[in-house]
Amino acid sequence: MNKLFIGGRRKVAAVMAIALVASLSQVTTSGATAPSVAKRGGKITVGIFDSFPGFCMADNLANSALMAGRTIYETWVEQRSDGKIVPYVLKSFESSADKKTWLLTVRDGVKFHDGTPVDGAALFTNLAALRGILTLQGRAPSPGTAGGFTANIASVVQAGAMSVQVTLYQAESDYPESLYASGRFFARAPSQILSGAKCSTTPIGTGAFKYVSHKLTELVVAANPNYWRKDAKGGKLPYLDGITFTFLPDAQPRVSGVKSGSLAAAMFTSATEAKQMLSLKNNSKFKTIISPADYYGSIWLNHKIAPFSSKNARLAVSHALDRAKWLKVRQKGLGAVPDSIVGPNNIMYTKKGYAGYNLALAKKFSAAYRTETGKALEFTFPYVSASADSTASAILLQQMWQAAGMKVNLLSVTTAEAIQKAFPMQFQILPLLLMEGTSVGFIIPFVVSDMSGGNPAHPLAKTPLRILYGILNISSFKDEVSEKLIFAGRAETNLVKKKKLYQQGMQRLQEEVHMTNIAFTQYSLTSNKLGGIGKLGLAAGGQRRLMTNFGIDWTGVYLDK
Repeated sequence: MNKLFIGGRRKVAAVMAIALVASLSQVTTSGATAPSVAKRGGKITVGIFDSFPGFCMADNLANSALMAGRTIYETWVEQRSDGKIVPYVLKSFESSADKKTWLLTVRDGVKFHDGTPVDGAALFTNLAALRGILTLQGRAPSPGTAGGFTANIASVVQAGAMSVQVTLYQAESDYPESLYASGRFFARAPSQILSGAKCSTTPIGTGAFKYVSHKLTELVVAANPNYWRKDAKGGKLPYLDGITFTFLPDAQPRVSGVKSGSLAAAMFTSATEAKQMLSLKNNSKFKTIISPADYYGSIWLNHKIAPFSSKNARLAVSHALDRAKWLKVRQKGLGAVPDSIVGPNNIMYTKKGYAGYNLALAKKFSAAYRTETGKALEFTFPYVSASADSTASAILLQQMWQAAGMKVNLLSVTTAEAIQKAFPMQFQILPLLLMEGTSVGFIIPFVVSDMSGGNPAHPLAKTPLRILYGILNISSFKDEVSEKLIFAGRAETNLVKKKKLYQQGMQRLQEEVHMTNIAFTQYSLTSNKLGGIGKLGLAAGGQRRLMTNFGIDWTGVYLDK
């Protein structure tokens, strides 16, 4: 996991845990290019920094573990390198003029690994499970893992043998982004979804590789002999016979594994592994691919309790963060110094209202908090003490805040403890990597008080289920001004108007300091004797994103012996 910014095994209890739509651009560095002829066969091992909590809707595969899971599973839609969402397991998606009704049609000839067809009924079952309303054959409702991303759905009906019609409560001009959920809404076989407890332990998808075995620290997959896609010459995919993904929480064993050849590839994060990333990037023996800095680790401030129920406290904390120093010391220059909650590639990006580093202002607002409350500004900062790096990161943050007159207590917690208390938020403050990408599909659920579409007449907004639609807003704030702007932006079809509405919404979030941040994150994958990375295009045409927080696509990768 991302040590400081908890981006690893973040499994959000029975309600939800999903954490992105990524970048318009790709960044490639170092290494030789692959030969033009793909070679077949061979099994490889890949080092990753996340583990495998399970494979059902309520189980969240994070970052590098998601890369492994996506060899088994494919998404209904995919994102091209230019940021556009296009059909994948779906053949098409079409909307009504008012963007409230969407017809989703499944691609012909695709089968799940159990041999059953991917059709309209399978899509209906998947959507019902994601909505948490699945009650079939006397079974209890499936855990609703995606409330924040499905709350705008009023109904889903099967419209034909290969299609379903989705009706929304409010217009959503970019609904396919919600259907993508940053690469996490998989096409799962109904036999998996309806298998009870086995849903978490027996993944059945449509991908180029089939499940063989797994444990918390390992996933083994083998080539799917009946995979539906072919290469450019009509040849069978995938090229590799199998892959073992192994969880190595410390970076150095992954570095050593790539160098020795025991690992064919390994993935890294700049949040805590920048030194190792740069070392491999500068080694011409290997090929290193680095993602854009489109992953927005945030520091979430609990508005429900002191001290961050006070805007003075929130301003003091944000202004005290020397982000340039952090990037230099902790991330070795990888990533980016933020001047907004989201990065410049995101449609919501604006510098307006952002509380950047200013020690004098931090001291001023810290003193204002004392005047306001009669107490010194004091809080406890929890961090996951997974390594010496994560502890050093927490200490540097503590020093920055103390320089502005605050008293900061550090609290070492396990990943499980952090997640258990984050949803809903029980800490005063918490660093958590949730938001990401160039659009809003993986931003909105985390920055609004609930996902009922901003509509007080929404039926679910009046029931106990409302918690499902606000639990991702872990800062626990209610801001009607920003929500009105953001939901209006989601409905708007004119891109210029949409961008303006989103930026105004973000400006308001930043002015109120509903959350802050310290740096943006990049991810890398270094390979040893592999070819074909990034060469296989998408089923609907065009290129997919080369490197993301969930790594690369392994379908067209081969051993370059």
